[in-house]
Amino acid sequence: MNRRQSGSRRVGSACWRCCILLMLPAITLHAQEYRTVTCDVEGFAPYSPANKVVVLQDPSGEQQARFDLTNGATLVSLRYRGKELLFGRRLRGNGSTIGVDVSMYRVRHGTEAGLKGQDPFTSAFLPTQGLASMDMPATVAGVACDGRKTMDAFAMMVDFGADQSFERHPLLSVWKGRLSGHFPPGYSTPYTIETEASWVPNPGGTPQYYLRLEQTVVNIRAEGSGPLSWLLLGAVPWNVDYATAYPGNCTVKTPCESKTTPVVAAGRYQDAADSDGLAVVVPTKSWSTNKLYVIADGDPWEVGIGAPEVFKLRYLGAVLTRALPGSTAFDFQWYVCAGPWSGARDFVKTLGH
Repeated sequence: MNRRQSGSRRVGSACWRCCILLMLPAITLHAQEYRTVTCDVEGFAPYSPANKVVVLQDPSGEQQARFDLTNGATLVSLRYRGKELLFGRRLRGNGSTIGVDVSMYRVRHGTEAGLKGQDPFTSAFLPTQGLASMDMPATVAGVACDGRKTMDAFAMMVDFGADQSFERHPLLSVWKGRLSGHFPPGYSTPYTIETEASWVPNPGGTPQYYLRLEQTVVNIRAEGSGPLSWLLLGAVPWNVDYATAYPGNCTVKTPCESKTTPVVAAGRYQDAADSDGLAVVVPTKSWSTNKLYVIADGDPWEVGIGAPEVFKLRYLGAVLTRALPGSTAFDFQWYVCAGPWSGARDFVKTLGH
């Protein structure tokens, strides 16, 4: 009896499986849908054909932006109607790249026991998004895109000044599994940076869109950074001679405050009418700082980094002072505005309200 019941169950089980197999064609299967986050990637010949860049294009098709996946997902190219507006390529053979990026620096004037007699710049600490530390680049850990509309990337900032030797717990930089073997060695830093790039409508209409960079810097360590000057810098070709800024009174000698200066901007143009070039526009409210100023080629600034004419480029940007406590993140936005300065100025007014 038990054997008959057991056999019956086996027959029943087999019939049940047959029924399921017969029913499968009529069942609608719902597999997990995965979002497509792959990017449009290509080589970047002006820098190095081996370097890969992510390509974004504004909805109107007027502009293309390229972000270097070797050096911190830095913006190395912005082309407006086919014309290159940025300077981004290898410098002095050290793997560095210049375009539009974020650096933070802390100048120490020899007051610490280990720094006595040191030059102030030698004792500076320069975590950067897009340069290299003794040929060790800022490593990109991940990237995602929505077609050519948006990009999101994570990277580890490196110490371009190779001054981690003055830090309490220095980190040797690692690239493709290889530790830095240079002397002095290349160093990484305890800061990661996320870059979210997207296009926003230009109220002035020329061009139709501006490029927005929303960036988040995270201090991974529990120890605070101390006072940092954050440099939001852009570089343009050497023949872009004319510089302008808003407001004109925010300089390294007469810095402004974010509560009274909600937006700053700096521009570089090929003509005296300021119609052909680009500007960077920085909203300052989230910074809550009492020290910010605008810089352009030839302006002095605290670090006093070597003469940019060596690199045959012009630079523009803003410096804002802010500490980054341990185990915290700081999020900020800024904009790269192609076209005439008048459009960038009008955009400043909309952001300031």
